[in-house]
Amino acid sequence: MELLPEDYQLFNRALFTFKQLKAECSEEEVEGIKETYKTHWRKWKELQLEVAKKLPEDYLMSKPKIESWTNGWNLRTHFWSAYRSENKKEANACLAALLNKKQYQVYLMFQHYKSQERVGTAEEYNRLLDSLKQWSEQVDITDYYIWPQQANELDDHLPLAVYLEDIEKQNELKNSLGDRTFQIGKLFFKRDKIEEIETLTVKALEELAPLYFMLE
Repeated sequence: MELLPEDYQLFNRALFTFKQLKAECSEEEVEGIKETYKTHWRKWKELQLEVAKKLPEDYLMSKPKIESWTNGWNLRTHFWSAYRSENKKEANACLAALLNKKQYQVYLMFQHYKSQERVGTAEEYNRLLDSLKQWSEQVDITDYYIWPQQANELDDHLPLAVYLEDIEKQNELKNSLGDRTFQIGKLFFKRDKIEEIETLTVKALEELAPLYFMLE
């Protein structure tokens, strides 16, 4: 499967709420926007299901959570999918994939939304920072980045290689977290075409899996 410029371009728009769209566009135009979103989302769903099939069976991640293309009132500003092991379904930490107008990212995250209903604390999750150096020695960290969870997803993130070599950057990140967490992942920026994106996604998830499975 290929990731194409138009897959990113879908989210490069000014209006996302249906109320705004209906005020600014004709009914026919709104329906056309919806159909375009649905087409791209079906491709997104197919990609994530194909990735799940290719992951090692012992990960127990055959059923990713694939967020809908709308929340009922708005078009999404990105597509998102979460991967949790069947025996860690109630954990806040998860592996995930996200596509926005700037990048496709495969990453490890702590889901703060409704975190009180799941298990695992931000403090426990952030202890993974102490394991990143050792983990990075087993992985090609080219194209890996690290950033605070509260950062805007469209911000330019810090290359992991720079972070690992700079004590000051490490301290800055830790001090910025507060009661929040960090995210770490591989980013694929918008360009002409990315071939075999399902294979690249699987590889990145497998590289991040050791960090994910360190968490209780």
